Amino acid sequence: MTRADLKRACLTMLDAVAIEHPAGHQGSLSARYLLVSRGGDRIGMMFEKGERSAANLWFARRFAGPLSEAGLTLRDYPASALHQLSSDGKARNYGRHSALKPMRDLANVDLVRITIERPTEMRLILDNLAAL
Repeated sequence: MTRADLKRACLTMLDAVAIEHPAGHQGSLSARYLLVSRGGDRIGMMFEKGERSAANLWFARRFAGPLSEAGLTLRDYPASALHQLSSDGKARNYGRHSALKPMRDLANVDLVRITIERPTEMRLILDNLAAL
């Protein structure tokens, strides 16, 4: 499966279970979603759909619990690491994908990023998040 095919499959699954996030999608680079779990949690997600990036899914760390035990590799992006000084010490960098900044529910909280390698991984993630 090509990266483009994988991303199309992931977007199809996201479209089936979630709605567009109030911040809207970001053209050809990212898709922003809101999934409402069975328990009523509103889970913001951002999927990198651009052709140059991997199929990365971002969401708040507090929802990742069951996925840590499912064999997926989660990369943490703590809020404490935001707005770090640049290497020259002059400017502060956001430190995450810029498409997350307009998402109030994700912009400044602890996040995880999962790189999707197979459609079954996206299905596992969405099923786990929806069950919360």
